[in-house]
Amino acid sequence: MVVRPALPVVFMGVALACVGLLLASRKQDIVLLVLTFAAMAVDVASVFMVLAYRRRTAEATIVADEARLWERRYALGLFSFAALLGAINARGLFSAHPVDSALVPMLTSGMAFVFAGGVLSNVAFRPRLCGIGIALSATPTIAGCLDRAAQATDIHVAVGFALQALLLTGFALAGLGWASVTYEGAVRQIVSKLDFAIMARRDDLTGLSNRVELRDRFDAAVAGLSEESDLLAILCLDLDRFKAVNDSYGHLTGDMLLRAAAGRLSSAVRREDTAARLGGDEFVVLQTELRRPGEALLLAHRIIRALGAPYEIEGRTIQIGVSIGVAIAPRDGVTLEQLIARADAALYRMKRSGRGGVVFADEPPPPSAANDL
Repeated sequence: MVVRPALPVVFMGVALACVGLLLASRKQDIVLLVLTFAAMAVDVASVFMVLAYRRRTAEATIVADEARLWERRYALGLFSFAALLGAINARGLFSAHPVDSALVPMLTSGMAFVFAGGVLSNVAFRPRLCGIGIALSATPTIAGCLDRAAQATDIHVAVGFALQALLLTGFALAGLGWASVTYEGAVRQIVSKLDFAIMARRDDLTGLSNRVELRDRFDAAVAGLSEESDLLAILCLDLDRFKAVNDSYGHLTGDMLLRAAAGRLSSAVRREDTAARLGGDEFVVLQTELRRPGEALLLAHRIIRALGAPYEIEGRTIQIGVSIGVAIAPRDGVTLEQLIARADAALYRMKRSGRGGVVFADEPPPPSAANDL
């Protein structure tokens, strides 16, 4: 939610009250008096809303639905005040007495400029709020100036009012243009920050998690363990025969193969698990919420089947496999480094004995690893 600081809200309300009461007393206009008191009431309500919002944010984090509710409240207050300001300005200009020819334009245009400037400085990155607020306050003021120009008998007075209307129009349009530019710049900045944040946690080739995000997910998973029987599994993967593909077809084909394998790996794991690439053809899967080690074995077999199916890349059919080492926490370690080291050691025992299989950190490789499936 966008919230104006309380002091500017109070200042704007006091200024409008002074102008409205002055014009109402000079003209003995009950309508101006009612409009002024209505604007004062809206301003007081806006101040209380600002203070209530600050207290609410100090107590707890506001969720999306509540934030939208505060946003609607803010917009209602902004639009109501802008409409009342425009009505006061228009009433003062349309009903002005000739002796007020200098005072009324000065006060009304001053209020319009101050309010529009305040809106621009506060909600420039909300083009809709900015545009509606300026339109509600400036349009009646501009119409009043044009009416005074049309009614004036002195050419200099007529020109003065016309120039005032033109100046207000130009200021409003320029302000809206500036708001649009500010909004686009804010969007670009936010998108850039998000892109950099994603890049810092994602592997740039495959889009999988990198070591940074893997660690964050591991720490969160460990913190979320609620029972002694809960387990975590780290699966270290290495693509079999990947080097031969790189040597035979080049690194471009190798990169395409890595992306395809990463896509299959992402599809094979659950949403709550994490698939990460550490570099080259080495991948790691963090499997959470296990009740028994056999669940990690089932996942490993599913990954082997998924990644071992033939790939069609640039008109070539390429067949590779994957070897997997598994470490279970807390049995094989309690830190990410310990678990990766144990799983990686099991993986290379598997590769030395044969490819395309899975072995746990506390077990020797099966005698017929190449035909594990």
